[in-house]
Amino acid sequence: MTWLPLSFILLPIYRLLPSKWKEPWIRFLDPLWSYREFYAPFAQHGDNFLVVSPWGLYMANASPTVIHQIATRRTDWLKPTEHYSVVEHFGPSVITTEGSTWRDHRRVSNASFNERSNAVVWRESIRQAREMSQAWGRREGNTTDVMWIDDVYPDAATTSLHIISRSGFGVKLLWPGEEQADGEIEEGYEKFSSHQPLNKHTMTFKESMHTMLRDFIWMGVFSKSTLEKLPFKRTKKVWEGYTNLNTYLHELFDLKKAAVATGLAERDALDLM
Repeated sequence: MTWLPLSFILLPIYRLLPSKWKEPWIRFLDPLWSYREFYAPFAQHGDNFLVVSPWGLYMANASPTVIHQIATRRTDWLKPTEHYSVVEHFGPSVITTEGSTWRDHRRVSNASFNERSNAVVWRESIRQAREMSQAWGRREGNTTDVMWIDDVYPDAATTSLHIISRSGFGVKLLWPGEEQADGEIEEGYEKFSSHQPLNKHTMTFKESMHTMLRDFIWMGVFSKSTLEKLPFKRTKKVWEGYTNLNTYLHELFDLKKAAVATGLAERDALDLM
């Protein structure tokens, strides 16, 4: 996990080495080699090959037969869960567990994904696309009929974040310039949708989620105790995002528990919590 952030610094330097020192292993140092090179490495080394390093063996394969066997015999091909501890900062999940614990997580999470849930995501996707278009129209120099957009990617990422928040947590996130309408935000959820951090929070719910999605890699590089003490601006921001989001999620969980206890649980959400 440590290599992921370091690769952006060290890999360009390694590529300056003479070819006889870096071939054929240099291509496999790129964490995204399979996306960049597609089938080329398999054409050279075969449909199945091992990448050997001091930290273990990595098998790469492009054989449909092997992939089918692994996918259909999951109990024979268990995940190395020790490598997944870096993504357990919010607790274990179907990604980080195996065996009976994995089955428990899978049973709970599977109940949230069905046709009703797909319909919720579809409706929210349409609504967010409309609100994104309206947000573009509110920008300086734009109108509802004529818009100039330099880069769609940031807004597309924001749209995805809004859809996840609304469909997964029941929290509606607002676009810049959009205000909460009376009765539109469910009671108790106002602080999660607010443009400004409320109560003891130093970040909004949206900002803390965005920070963790963008910089979660640093949670894997450093332990929480180390990250908290680092003096760098970026790592301080990551720690602030983590502590805020962790508190928000506990507060959301308490709201969900109270709603279930009173029979008022929201049915227009995936209820992942």
